[in-house]
Amino acid sequence: LNFPDEDSPEQRRKYLEISQSQLEHLSGLVEQILSMSMERRKGLVLHREDINLAALVDDIVEKHRMKAEKDVAFTVDIPSDFTVNADRMHLSNILNNLIDNAVKYSGEKVAIHIATDGNSLTVSDNGIGMSPLDLKHIFEKFYRAHTGNLHDVKGYGLGLYYVHSIVEKHGWNISVESEPGKGTSFTLSL
Repeated sequence: LNFPDEDSPEQRRKYLEISQSQLEHLSGLVEQILSMSMERRKGLVLHREDINLAALVDDIVEKHRMKAEKDVAFTVDIPSDFTVNADRMHLSNILNNLIDNAVKYSGEKVAIHIATDGNSLTVSDNGIGMSPLDLKHIFEKFYRAHTGNLHDVKGYGLGLYYVHSIVEKHGWNISVESEPGKGTSFTLSL
């Protein structure tokens, strides 16, 4: 609303797209909280469909490129015809959570690699990594890994709890490999 240059519709469009992306992200976070609450009261129903994973990941990556406040480089190795049977909204939220964490828990230059081998989907980063102690607890509700000198990382410890819950609801498994200073890799066994 306060954009000063009315003669730059392209710049205005970019800001509006970032705003739209942030609103979608906020909606996803609200959905996560509601889903966790619903899951306790009654079984969460997934609306599964065959999803072109490459197209979904491309959309998510583009949104993260637009809103990134750091230098983020993505590499995606997913065949263009690869499909997965999943709930689109929840799968998007899973990927958004993993990418958000990769960006938050990395230095100024972030490298994120997203790939599939046909049976699993992996999201890897070059971030600060985690200790073996943190790895044991990261999927617990409200747990936050120790971030060393990254004091400005905000969160409530619900993102990975949500990811784990929804992965299990799909009948999949999730594993994580990490080492301090050497990044983190999450693998969803589909």
